[in-house]
Amino acid sequence: MSENVSVTSSARRETFGGFAYRIYALKGWVQRARKRLTLFRKNDVDIETNFREAIREEPEEEEKQSSFLSFTVDEHSNSFYLWTCLVSLVALHPLIFTALSVFQDIHPFLRQTGPFNLIFDLINILDLIAHTRIEYVENGVAVKNLSKLMHNRLMSKFFILDVIAVIPAESLEVFGESFFWARINRLTKVYRLFDFSTQTDTRTTSPHAFGLFKLIFICLVIFHWNGCLYFHISKVYNYTTARLEHWIFSYDKIINPILADCVTDNPYDKDFCDTDDFLITHLPENEVQYTVTSFMETWDNKTKTLKFANFFRQYALSFYWSALTLVTLGEQPSPCTTFQNAFEIGDTLLGLVIFAVIVGDVGNMVVAINLRKSEFENVLDGCKRFMIYRKVPNLLRKKAVEYFAYVWAHGGAQVDEEEIAEFLPPRLFGEIAVEIHMDTLKKVKLFEVKRTDGQKLNESFLLPMDYICKKGDVGTEMYIVKEGFVEVVSEDGQTIFVTLPAGFVFGELSILNIPGNKNKNLRTAYVRSKGYSDLYVLDKEDLWEALREYPQAKDSLIEKGVQILEKDKMIDPNMVDDEEGDFNGSIEDYMEHLDQEVLKITKIIDDAEKTIHESQQAMKTRLFDMEMELIDEMKKMKRKEMKAKYMKGITVL
Repeated sequence: MSENVSVTSSARRETFGGFAYRIYALKGWVQRARKRLTLFRKNDVDIETNFREAIREEPEEEEKQSSFLSFTVDEHSNSFYLWTCLVSLVALHPLIFTALSVFQDIHPFLRQTGPFNLIFDLINILDLIAHTRIEYVENGVAVKNLSKLMHNRLMSKFFILDVIAVIPAESLEVFGESFFWARINRLTKVYRLFDFSTQTDTRTTSPHAFGLFKLIFICLVIFHWNGCLYFHISKVYNYTTARLEHWIFSYDKIINPILADCVTDNPYDKDFCDTDDFLITHLPENEVQYTVTSFMETWDNKTKTLKFANFFRQYALSFYWSALTLVTLGEQPSPCTTFQNAFEIGDTLLGLVIFAVIVGDVGNMVVAINLRKSEFENVLDGCKRFMIYRKVPNLLRKKAVEYFAYVWAHGGAQVDEEEIAEFLPPRLFGEIAVEIHMDTLKKVKLFEVKRTDGQKLNESFLLPMDYICKKGDVGTEMYIVKEGFVEVVSEDGQTIFVTLPAGFVFGELSILNIPGNKNKNLRTAYVRSKGYSDLYVLDKEDLWEALREYPQAKDSLIEKGVQILEKDKMIDPNMVDDEEGDFNGSIEDYMEHLDQEVLKITKIIDDAEKTIHESQQAMKTRLFDMEMELIDEMKKMKRKEMKAKYMKGITVL
């Protein structure tokens, strides 16, 4: 008995010590938890502060920016694109007329354009202000804070160009009467032409034509400036004394045309003039002068001269010389001085580079324009060689070739939709696909309650007399006629029951698993293509994948299908259809569904184990209490027994 008492007391001490240890451990855990919580709160504050600093939220400033003058500009908007067009036209003025100022005869015209220059300068100033309000993206968010927009523009290299462009150099009278140096600072605004080109590239529906236009424009500008430089050099060498054989400009190289002022087609007319060529170089030297003199007397008062302005003749010849030199055609007089020779060499080298670029760009444009057609023709040629090699019958060869011709004629092979789908974000491509297919999907009664995902629709081209589905087949797809006609025919194909036009839908009820459907998921008719047909195909798996995300839409679709079947008396309320409870989806989704079910079962088992463990602990506590009560009762009985023996011994004595 003493051993039992000692064991019980030691158990009590171990229980008390363990209880105290657990309390101490719990206290330490609470302290550590409080420290972690404080640290987390501090980190949250730091994160919020850093986030606010990153996006620089200034609500007070945003409230102040509600006035009219606090506007911001979206550089991708149509209004800013139109403004860019206007500024580009303004930038063309110095690009053209600054070089033309080397021609003295155009100076009076340039003096008259003073008011227009003021208007152009005002537009440049407004453009400078507008660029300080252009929104930009930071951390994926469009920044509209005016101070940040201003700072971003001030740090841009184009801001310096805008400031230089609006300096009124002609008002400073530093360059005197020189129009060239007084307006050359406006050329810094030419970069807006590149902005216009970039924005137009993203908007035009004919990128190749616009690229060709850009190439021609750049060539004309280069020819223009090079021709003006050529005439300036001619001015330095005093072109007024130049002759036909000189390298510089000469009026002898571009004389005014002389027209016959008499009848040239009727030899019997009294005013007839013989205009046939007569080579005086074949005459003897002693007859040349006489012949020339007689010709002059003959044509005297029978001709008229078509006079052009000096500026036109100067610019036309200079531009012509520039074009011939830069495209390396030559056919010009040889240079007469060292500088002229060096300039000719440099111009020719520049022309080689420009000519190479032009040829390369034109070649790339031609290749890009015909690239899709070339690839399509390669596939067609490969198909023909394959059919010849495999000895395919002529009827099938003709059918295949006609299919290729139909696809190309209807644009099916001119755009690679899969390549576009891989490049665009999935959500954006899905929205585009919805807009493309929505006109057809609106005709489907079942989908009036749901905006179907356009990415799930696949296109299918069918040849004449191709069967789409047959009676008794399991329905796994629904079809929407996009273009062409399909026929519902008898089993032998001789009888045509109905012809379905574009926009008609069939096969939709076999993919919804409607309870009570007498036909279940089987096709009920033979359907074939009447001619070339283009169908939208929606797979059952794709439909149910979308419906799992929209349970309400699923119920609405099934209800709509039930109404259609009841109208045709093709539904039996007494039939038990287990298909509604089946899982509709891919294998991967089914495995994920099983994993979720396993997790649910595992949780139930864990809860049961926890309950059993708690029950065992309670049972052990109860048994311990009962054991202690039994020990106390035994001690009491022992005392009573000892007391009885003691009293009995006293009585005997």
